[in-house]
Amino acid sequence: MDFDDIIVGGGSAGAVLAARLSEDPARRVLLLEAGPDYPTLKSTPADLQDAWSMSLRAHDWGLTAQAVSGRVIPYPRGRVIGGSSAVNATIALRGVPADYDQWAALGNDEWSWAKVLPSFRRLEDDPDGDSELHGRGGPIGICRWRPNELIPTQQAFFDACRRLGFPEVSDHHHPEATGVGPFPQTRQGRLRLSTAIGYLLPARHRPNLAIWPRCLVNRVLFAGDRAVAVEISGDGGTERVRGRRVTLAAGAIGSPAILLRSGIGPTAALAGLGIEPVADLPGVGAGLADHPVTRLLLVPEPGSCDPGTPLAQVVARYTAPGSGEFNDMQQVMLSHVDVAGIGGPQAVAAAGTPLAIGLPVALERPHARGRLQLVSADPRVPPRIQLNFAADPQDLRRLMAGVRLAWQIAHQPEITRHTRHVALLSDDTVSSDDALAAYVRATVSTQFHPCGTVRMGPADDPMAAVDQHCRLRTVPNLRVADASVMPAIPRANINLTCIMIGEHVSDWMRDEP
Repeated sequence: MDFDDIIVGGGSAGAVLAARLSEDPARRVLLLEAGPDYPTLKSTPADLQDAWSMSLRAHDWGLTAQAVSGRVIPYPRGRVIGGSSAVNATIALRGVPADYDQWAALGNDEWSWAKVLPSFRRLEDDPDGDSELHGRGGPIGICRWRPNELIPTQQAFFDACRRLGFPEVSDHHHPEATGVGPFPQTRQGRLRLSTAIGYLLPARHRPNLAIWPRCLVNRVLFAGDRAVAVEISGDGGTERVRGRRVTLAAGAIGSPAILLRSGIGPTAALAGLGIEPVADLPGVGAGLADHPVTRLLLVPEPGSCDPGTPLAQVVARYTAPGSGEFNDMQQVMLSHVDVAGIGGPQAVAAAGTPLAIGLPVALERPHARGRLQLVSADPRVPPRIQLNFAADPQDLRRLMAGVRLAWQIAHQPEITRHTRHVALLSDDTVSSDDALAAYVRATVSTQFHPCGTVRMGPADDPMAAVDQHCRLRTVPNLRVADASVMPAIPRANINLTCIMIGEHVSDWMRDEP
């Protein structure tokens, strides 16, 4: 069977591409996804519907990553139609205009803030605020918690931040917003509005859209300088599916891995795995960026920590002391943390509680970069992921300052009435640079935002694997359209940016012959 467009990965960007391209009834579109598909809201499991909690196990790839040298952490990614938009915390932040103007300054002028704002607005149904900034009637509803909806611990976090001088923010989508205020979220009530629900549910009736779940893509196949098919493994064995165009939207881990297995990447590394090189692109798998996050764990008073309440309702965005990058930090309160889930029985014993209140400290503009490498040509073998968190001295300094601020927040009276003490930390540790640096290295983890592994850039950038229209340098009908192409990490949770990428790229693809 031949298709006009094969889209690999049914996640935050891939579902958008499939929905938008199939609006043309003459275009035959195939969406491939390694995970399961739930074609109706009724058939969608509770963990994928619940916007109040993340789903990190039931629909996950089971990946791990080296956070720092010698310490491996779980690295959750959504394996289901909807991808990570179906399992995340529904945070709908955009970053700041300077993020996208930086993309443009790096040789990608089609991605300036002025040019991506219409794509952000098109994806949204956000009734709050100025219509010049907020979309109306888009596939993904955006809402914010009202003051009377905050649970006591979230209200306490908001009040503690205000006591410490954070400005109050009513709309974190405003380009100049900084301070503390309610998260914008991709939800309707308690329902998570993933791209599976927002984009694909209304499109499933189209006869020109095929959705094939449980299809693991091994590689892309070529004839000359063109992609002609993808090789997939599914319940029926291995088969090849032909397409006029192929777009990889398998995320910042999946897309570079597929390219590498297809022979596109650093030639020496491919040859070492017995993969016949097709194109020498050293940037594939390099430049991995993510937001490092460490946290305080607070032992709660009885009744103050309920897993049935919303996970996070409020965020504080601010600029680290001594930093020249606006809003390069986040502080959040997590209403409930499964301590065993982040560190096993040993963590429960050390913290003295199985359930804690969390105060994550996230660095939104890290300098350190990691790398993704294949260890096997077998698509069932996960790649090696190295994050290099806190390897840069400025990253470590800002994370340490963030922990000290979180320590200060944790000891405000609004917080202490809900908590007994901070676990695993002491005044002595917080006041010692060496001890606190060791704490950060021992606890730093991921905010679940990998990007930059197939970055876009101009022809004279040797590490740019795709051009600014997301076309592979050496294969004109092969694209990558997901978090992989980001040339710099936005200072925000990146899911909304991934959806925007799908919208932005779909405009070009619909206009191509």
